[in-house]
Amino acid sequence: MNIQERFGAFEAEAKGRIRRALNTGNEKLMELDKELGKVAKDDWTVPGMRRHIDQIVSRAQELRATAVKRIEEIPGEAVTGLATGARAPLQSIAKGLAEMAKKLETAAPRAVKAVDEAKVAKAS
Repeated sequence: MNIQERFGAFEAEAKGRIRRALNTGNEKLMELDKELGKVAKDDWTVPGMRRHIDQIVSRAQELRATAVKRIEEIPGEAVTGLATGARAPLQSIAKGLAEMAKKLETAAPRAVKAVDEAKVAKAS
């Protein structure tokens, strides 16, 4: 392989790398343009931002109402489980209550051994 062939191979490789870099750059520019188009469509005025905030607040209130409704239904589900008389739900509820009670119980006081004062006096 002579020097002319080496320069040709080097030039071909360089052109390929430049072409790939340009293609990648163009793809990223198109992605950036698309994202900027999305941001440009948004209304950044004070009334527009107020409208967006109001929408977010209303969605948060709806989620809160849904959560409260679900929480209110939980005791009913527990009573339904108890009323059905099924053994498995009763056992799982009892087991859960026992675990909760165990966590809430305070530890029983331990008995302390009496210390012989004569031995303590000798040790010091």
